[in-house]
Amino acid sequence: MARSPIFREAQARLRDFIHDHEMRAGDRLPSEAQLAATLGVSRVSIREATRSLQTLGVIEAQPGNGLFVSAFSFQPLIEQLPYGMATPGMALDEILTAREAMEVGLMPVAARMITGEDLETCADLAREMTAREVAGEPYVEVDREFHFQLYKSLGNPLVDNLIQVFWELFTRLGDAIPGPKEGNRGAAHLAIVEALRSADPIASIQAMQAHFADVRERAATLKVQAEAPVG
Repeated sequence: MARSPIFREAQARLRDFIHDHEMRAGDRLPSEAQLAATLGVSRVSIREATRSLQTLGVIEAQPGNGLFVSAFSFQPLIEQLPYGMATPGMALDEILTAREAMEVGLMPVAARMITGEDLETCADLAREMTAREVAGEPYVEVDREFHFQLYKSLGNPLVDNLIQVFWELFTRLGDAIPGPKEGNRGAAHLAIVEALRSADPIASIQAMQAHFADVRERAATLKVQAEAPVG
């Protein structure tokens, strides 16, 4: 059943209320009864609106304590990603293009801001990837941590959240993307570290581009398999 216009109006009015009152993360909202009276809608509509906005991560309910404005996060998006996007071969080009554009574009900033400690952490993670590859053990979580550590020094929550979104999509792909032909995942990541150590932004860009060229080559194999006729 489609949601009524009254529900949508209540949701819009509640958003406007938060904006107009310059409410920030952690601020407490009035009670449902007060909101209904202030916004000129029924308590039922307010209840539906608040539940929907909780799902979207705009507000949060604290049992026994009321409703509060939430801190911005991509987590609601991550939790509701359409499963169709994670179907092998579907939307993979778009995901790779967006992620590559972001990470390659961040390389000059990372080269300028990354600390020696973070570089050493990334190098350790790259070596751990190699060790796990040789042992035939999974290394997806190590790979994920490498990319988070790479941009840690930027102190940019938006970047962290976007990387989380991209990684969730790739996690849903599971083992669908074929692995490196020569087991060189760790080596490719170590090359990124060495390029950053050189403090040469061009070298760091090229290292990240080489990393994504490898991913694209393997993803292309997956796309061919997905598009192959059955039978």
